[in-house]
Amino acid sequence: MEWTKKYKKAITFSYDDGVEQDLRLLEILNRYGLKATFNLNTGLGRQSYSWKYKELEVFRLDLEKYVNAYDGHEIAVHTLTHQNMSQLDEKSLDIELIRDYENITKLFGEEPVGMAYPFGVYSDNIIKRLDELGYRYARTVESNHSFEIQRDLLRFKPTCHHDDEMLFELADRFLNTESETPEIFYVWGHAYEFEGNHNWERFEKFCKMISNRNDIFYGTNKEVLL
Repeated sequence: MEWTKKYKKAITFSYDDGVEQDLRLLEILNRYGLKATFNLNTGLGRQSYSWKYKELEVFRLDLEKYVNAYDGHEIAVHTLTHQNMSQLDEKSLDIELIRDYENITKLFGEEPVGMAYPFGVYSDNIIKRLDELGYRYARTVESNHSFEIQRDLLRFKPTCHHDDEMLFELADRFLNTESETPEIFYVWGHAYEFEGNHNWERFEKFCKMISNRNDIFYGTNKEVLL
């Protein structure tokens, strides 16, 4: 956490699945000078399958065509094929974790150090294996509405989802309250949710609200948590 030498506050984002809407999200984040971590399933592409989110049909990106789109952001593991890891035997679990790691390293030229749990599912045994494999952090989906520094990074709880009804209340508190200790505002979600919920403008309002502050560090999960 090198940023704590200069800043008391940091903001980071985490987005899952590698979907078409990532491209619009990346444009917004880049425009406001914000950084995110994208948790990708390298064993799935556009032709693997699509799914419905409300009235929207969601498609994944063929990642090898969009490597440069993620420049300036972090790429992390989300398992090879978005599996519920609690249902896997040890061999299958290793395949999902290690092959995704290897593919990300090959595609993006940098070894990933963290991940997000597919479906938010994890267990003590899964965490033990992540630790053995050298993962440094893993994000859950359990919002805590807190900015406190967390020590158990393999059970990391985000501040909130981007559709949380408290998003702007939390942002106001984060921006306008002084703290004696470092604080992290961590927002997560899926880019396709903006499209399905027709609320890209709400997110842009949030980005505008929190950006361009000289008292805040804007970094990827790796830069903020480690």
